Amino acid sequence: MTKTEILQVLKQMTTDERLEIIEAASRMMREEIAEKAKRKAEREEKLAAAVQDAIPDYMPGGCLYDLWSPDSEPYYKSEDEIPGGGLEKNA
Repeated sequence: MTKTEILQVLKQMTTDERLEIIEAASRMMREEIAEKAKRKAEREEKLAAAVQDAIPDYMPGGCLYDLWSPDSEPYYKSEDEIPGGGLEKNA
């Protein structure tokens, strides 16, 4: 049903019926907004938990510490081994 058809049908309804429709539509919209906010909050909680779980890996003694630590050995033996290291970049 198109918006035009819906508006045509609404014109044929009584004021009380139109108000019922408006209330139902408003309730549906509020529920959708609340559900979307709930999903976003859950996603943010999962991301925050993943970050917290990963922190020990980046601390001294963690399995990823040597990859980023300023004290670690360079990963590549020379500049030529760095992917894209020998390419000139256009500015």
